[in-house]
Amino acid sequence: MNTSSTRSISKIFIYVLIIGGAFLMLVPFAWMVDTSFKAPSEVSSWPPVWTTKNAASSFQFKTRIKQKSSSTSVDLSTLSLSEFRNFAALLESTGSFDTLTVSLDDDPIVRGEIEILLLSNNGSPAFYTVDLDMARYGELAEKFLSLKGAFPQTYSGELEKLNTDDPGTFFDGFFGVSIYQDTGFIRRVVLVNSLKSLYSSTIDRLLQSAETTFKDLPIDNDSTKQLKAELREEIRDIFSDTVSAIETAMAGLDSYRTGTSGVTSLPELATVISLMRENISKIEADAQESLSLARSKASSDPRLTMLVNQFERSLESISDGPIRWTYLMDFYVEARNFYDGVQTVSLSSGSIVGRIRTDEQVHGLVIKAIDTWKADPATKEYLKSTLTPSNIRNAVTILLTYLDGNYRDSLAGHFSSPRTVLETVNEAMNFLRTSLLVAADPSLDSRVRQIMTSESSYQELESVIREVATTAGQSITYGKISAGLSRFAGESDPEVFARFIRRRWEETEMVGSFSKMHSNIFTELDLVSKPDEVEKVFLRGLISPSGSKSFDIKLKGIPAVWFKDDVSSAKANFTFAETIRNFFQNYVTAWNAAPFGTYYFNTVFVAIVTTFAEIIFAAMAAFAFAKMEFFGKNLIFTLFLATMMVPGEVLLVPNYITLTALGWIDSYYALIVPWVVSVFAIFLLRQHFMTIPNELYDAAMIDGLTKWRFLWTVMVPLSKPAVITGALLKFVGSWNSFLWVLIVTKSPEIRTLPVGLQNFSSATGSDYHLLMAAATFSVIPVVVLFLLTQKYFIAGIARSGLK
Repeated sequence: MNTSSTRSISKIFIYVLIIGGAFLMLVPFAWMVDTSFKAPSEVSSWPPVWTTKNAASSFQFKTRIKQKSSSTSVDLSTLSLSEFRNFAALLESTGSFDTLTVSLDDDPIVRGEIEILLLSNNGSPAFYTVDLDMARYGELAEKFLSLKGAFPQTYSGELEKLNTDDPGTFFDGFFGVSIYQDTGFIRRVVLVNSLKSLYSSTIDRLLQSAETTFKDLPIDNDSTKQLKAELREEIRDIFSDTVSAIETAMAGLDSYRTGTSGVTSLPELATVISLMRENISKIEADAQESLSLARSKASSDPRLTMLVNQFERSLESISDGPIRWTYLMDFYVEARNFYDGVQTVSLSSGSIVGRIRTDEQVHGLVIKAIDTWKADPATKEYLKSTLTPSNIRNAVTILLTYLDGNYRDSLAGHFSSPRTVLETVNEAMNFLRTSLLVAADPSLDSRVRQIMTSESSYQELESVIREVATTAGQSITYGKISAGLSRFAGESDPEVFARFIRRRWEETEMVGSFSKMHSNIFTELDLVSKPDEVEKVFLRGLISPSGSKSFDIKLKGIPAVWFKDDVSSAKANFTFAETIRNFFQNYVTAWNAAPFGTYYFNTVFVAIVTTFAEIIFAAMAAFAFAKMEFFGKNLIFTLFLATMMVPGEVLLVPNYITLTALGWIDSYYALIVPWVVSVFAIFLLRQHFMTIPNELYDAAMIDGLTKWRFLWTVMVPLSKPAVITGALLKFVGSWNSFLWVLIVTKSPEIRTLPVGLQNFSSATGSDYHLLMAAATFSVIPVVVLFLLTQKYFIAGIARSGLK
């Protein structure tokens, strides 16, 4: 191989290394940008892909018919701080017999057209019942009422609370106990574990019945002991076949742990019931045989007569547990067959199609609804003038802020600490409303409302709150609430304070009604097509990007329980404009998740100021070290360079102490002043200044230029690449500064972008798609700046003597 070929191969090898290295360096950045466009579920998918469904014009998403009934619509994870402080205002009962909830077990959907399918297991539109045969249902209800005391004690408490007056309510409650709950007795794992435990205890009782009853006693003579031993042995032989049969049944239960669904099917249940009945029959037959044997043996020994009676009593209860379970499973089979058999009418259509409302549409509808909202005219006018399409999602927070502000202003004329009074009254309202929910007493609720809306005294208010707390079992917590209220009642006129309490109650009522109105308007889909049986559909959780999402399908008077055994599927369709917005949705969500406008301003301001200040100080110091002569110049410069060997982390504590003493913590001074001098920038400019001929400096002095003017009119312009390099390095360092900013800042008004990225990370995990979106729009300005100045950066490094 000649020299030319060797050089060619070497060049190819070098190019491959360069291209490969560049690729490896760019891939992480490219992956970060790609992740910033992905949906949450795609971030951790394996194997990873570069595509995202956010760029698709349509996609299927996972749904599941929610079988458990919900008692409240408040999702604490979605509440702002002010909403959480006024939590009582947002409490509302949403459990509705005619509302079917379909959980969205997929990524959030914020726009577009939604199609929901409600189908039976064979793929046809879901079935329900009309004109239910109440006579047949009455027979089923009577059987339940006669048996509910004979069910296993584990479930008898819940079953006895069920109301049989309404079929829909009864079936929803009964299936809740049997299959909807995680502890439902027909769920496979629960049923297997319960029956295995039951069988195990039955075997133990069978084997121990004779052993315990006919055990040897110190007063027994040899003849009695011999008779007891024979009796125990013979009874054990009688029970041996039954014990073996029960053990076989126990082993066979494991086959029912898994199946196509988590609920035991009716054919499987029939097999289990049949086998249990056989075992009950064997237990009862063996009990009679063993009891006859014991009686015959006892006839020869009068001392055994009392023991036989005791043995009889122990045998009577052995089959009680299995019998109770057969009653329960038998009734479930009968109720399930009735439930399935009466569903003979199908939905007019299995498809529901609706569009998610835009913020502009919601704003218009909310403004119209405010006219009919029960509130004072001043509050209505404030909301009308304040709410816009851009802030309509925060309408409840805006209302709370307005009411809180007015309330504090009113308190200021009577109390020295109005904010503390507001917090105390809010806590009392939260406590009162939550205690009313726990108490679940309509008459007590009515009395509280009557007192709160009349000219009641402070003593009456305190008395009714105490009564509610006692009824709800919250007397201990009430002591703290009462102490806070009494403190402020003593500070001012108690009757004046009573008016403030009643006013806050009315305001929480107002906020609650507005919150419900706002939520319903925002989450209701504009239906394009639907079955005749469906009235409205709401996409709950749409307002907030966090929290659970679900579709509430409100039916026209049809109990939702008839559809809880069906299946659902859903699809989202988007226009081209909506697809583009979906593609960039993570950036919008990330930007709105924190005050990134403030973070951006702080970052740019601090980076620019520190960069300019550093260049000024570095240029002056570099000029002194490069062109001026003074005693100890080289030694001082060496000491300057030696400071570069000190880790920056070592200086954090002394710098923090110094800034604390100056009172600069949580201010721009703390972010700027400690970083306006950089030894590296001095070194970089000094090396470049030394390449400029001294003759030029001498000529400038002869022409009468001052050192200051020579520095800024000659040296710095000639050193533009080095100056830009130093400025770029400083700008990037300041832009990316994290630890120092985190330490010296406390409020979001002062913090910068790197610290702001913490909003997407917590102890429970990170929202990587939002974090990557925020990181991308944080780093783009630096990347653009480098691309614009890269030729100066390279020239500055090359001409400064750095290798």
